[in-house]
Amino acid sequence: MKRLGFYTLLLICISFSPLIAGESANVSLFFSPQGGCEATIVNAINAAGSEVLVAAYSFSSKPIALALYTASKRGVSVQVLLDRKQPTVHYSMANDLVINGLAIRVDRREPLMHMKTIIIDGKILITGSYNFTASAEHRNVEILVVIVSKKVAAKAAANWRSHWQHSDTLYPKTKAQILKGNKTETQQCTLSQCPLKPTQTISRRIIRRNSQWSN
Repeated sequence: MKRLGFYTLLLICISFSPLIAGESANVSLFFSPQGGCEATIVNAINAAGSEVLVAAYSFSSKPIALALYTASKRGVSVQVLLDRKQPTVHYSMANDLVINGLAIRVDRREPLMHMKTIIIDGKILITGSYNFTASAEHRNVEILVVIVSKKVAAKAAANWRSHWQHSDTLYPKTKAQILKGNKTETQQCTLSQCPLKPTQTISRRIIRRNSQWSN
C-alpha cells in the first residue's frame, strides 16, 4: 500500500514525461523550504523493495536516517556514500547510521563528494540541490527532482558505484575517539538494544544533543 501511494503521488505532482533514449520517464519536482522534499524522500525509502543507494554531501536529517534504518531492518540493501567531512561534523548522522549497522563509506579521493542522490530499486533517481538536512527542509531554497526511469537510474547507479569502490569503509567511533572529539555522551547502542520511536533519534549519543539542527 505504501509503495502504491508513493507512485500515485509521483503521478499527481508537477510532472512531465520526456523521452529518454526511447524510454518515457516520469519527472516530479519538489521545492523547499517546507515544500515536501523530506517527506517525499522518506516515502520513497519506505516504498523501497530491494535496494537504496545514497550519496550525501551533508546528512543530518533524522527522519531520512530513520527511514534508511527501517528499510535495512526489513531486508532492503542500504548503502550510504558520504563526503569526507561527514564523520566529524557535529550534527552529521554518519556515526549513528554505522552504529546501527548500515553500510557507510566515505569518499576521500575527491576534494568534495558533492552529490545529493538516492537511487531506489534500480528505477527511481532522487537528486537536486537538496541536502539531507533540516536547514534544506526548513530554511534554504532548494529543488528536489524525482525521476522514474530504469535507464536514468542505471546510469546514476553506475556512477555511484564507481565512487563507492574507491571509498573507505566507515567504522563506529570508539569511546576514546568520542572523548577526543569532546563528546559528553559516550553510551551507544543499536536500535534493537534501545528501540526508538519515529520521533526519537537514532542513537543514545544523539538523544542528549540540542534539538537545533544545522548544515
